[in-house]
Amino acid sequence: MNLKTILIAAIGLSSVLAMAAPPKTWDAIYNAAGEGDYTSGKIDGNIRFGKYTHYKEVQPVSFRVNDGQFQFSVAGTLTVPANKIEKEGFYDNCNETKEAWISYFNKPRAFKNGKSEDSLIINIAGVDLACGDELFAVADLKLKFDNAKADAAWKDEVYGREKYRREKVVEFRLAEQEHKAALREKSSFFTDPRDGQTYRTIKVEGREWFAQNVNYNVDGHSWCYEDKDSYCARSGRLYDLEGARKACPEGWHLPRDREWNDLLVGLTHCYDGVDKCDAFAKKMKATTGWQGGGGTDEYGFSIFSSGYRKVIGKSTVRYEDMGEYAGFWSAQNGRNETIWLWSMGRMSDQMVRQLVPSNSKNNAYSVRCINGN
Repeated sequence: MNLKTILIAAIGLSSVLAMAAPPKTWDAIYNAAGEGDYTSGKIDGNIRFGKYTHYKEVQPVSFRVNDGQFQFSVAGTLTVPANKIEKEGFYDNCNETKEAWISYFNKPRAFKNGKSEDSLIINIAGVDLACGDELFAVADLKLKFDNAKADAAWKDEVYGREKYRREKVVEFRLAEQEHKAALREKSSFFTDPRDGQTYRTIKVEGREWFAQNVNYNVDGHSWCYEDKDSYCARSGRLYDLEGARKACPEGWHLPRDREWNDLLVGLTHCYDGVDKCDAFAKKMKATTGWQGGGGTDEYGFSIFSSGYRKVIGKSTVRYEDMGEYAGFWSAQNGRNETIWLWSMGRMSDQMVRQLVPSNSKNNAYSVRCINGN
């Protein structure tokens, strides 16, 4: 085989591999990466489940979303492990949460409703059902909009034309669901006695860490991104420095600067200083929650891009960089008053530390906890 033939074969193989590579975001399936949105919607009434089919692990489901510009009924199926339904109170858990997460393109339209108009979003690419802190993709998705004009537009313009892509979004979400299930199998769990919330934990070099952002409310010193409860449920609360020092439950504490460094060494096994390690941020990032695609979450630490709350002057507040940035408080070391943030950005290859100036201690960032004193 001559060199030209080898080159052509290699190019052909690389093209096939590139085509076969999984998308990094659901909206990439629509050739519109970065244009899609993912948000929660309230479920109105009870969630209805059909008879569980054990050998297929398929759970028929239907419910109604009634939240602002989302006004539709959902029918489809969930893939749920048998032991979760049989042992973990799955049905009750879902009906306590009563929340759906919707993949959509934010293009609201006006539809007649008698003498008035409804502003509704019909560009729905996928729906996931939230049950506690887990999400389950709704396959075989069928929607019926409350507004008859919107329902007709959905059927005529969206349903058939985008059906194949919606099925691909389900495959994408199911892969995420399986990854998270695998992480849970390898993890431990801790229930905070203060409010009953349960956190997944992992051990690194014998030390136990929260593998989720803390979501304990410290009054006056913690906030949900954009003041929306749904963001707290998904990515924890944002704390100013005073709040961060009160966020961890008894027996756990805000990690010291050296403990953050020890964590990175333990995860990467790079002992020459984390600034000299190969790119590892992708292995620390959650598979979702980052603009342009998540990470592989290989270590199970599941860093979600939760953004931060910025205080400008005495009274102006802005929420910034969800999808672009994650920052975590550290505790001061002994008599040293220096406070560091450990952070990474969307394009980061590593996790780095940032000095917190005295005028930034009222800004709010995420918190993880480490076990022990």
